[in-house]
Amino acid sequence: MSAIRTRIRSGRIAWLVRSARAAPIRQDAEPTATNTPYWLLWSTGIVAFVLCIVAFVLWGIGGASTLFDMIVAFCT
Repeated sequence: MSAIRTRIRSGRIAWLVRSARAAPIRQDAEPTATNTPYWLLWSTGIVAFVLCIVAFVLWGIGGASTLFDMIVAFCT
């Protein structure tokens, strides 16, 4: 059930809802394309890819129990 079309009964709350306005978006808050850290993005992607390859190799060698035991040992 949606509350989009329901009426607000309290006069004070209704006034606050009607008078609320969104703040304007500042143009200087956007990052510039020259400062984008692409090296961080690529290194994170490479690390994630290597971890996936290691997980598939461990899955193939010892089955799911090996991965599960390693995750439990890491988390405890």
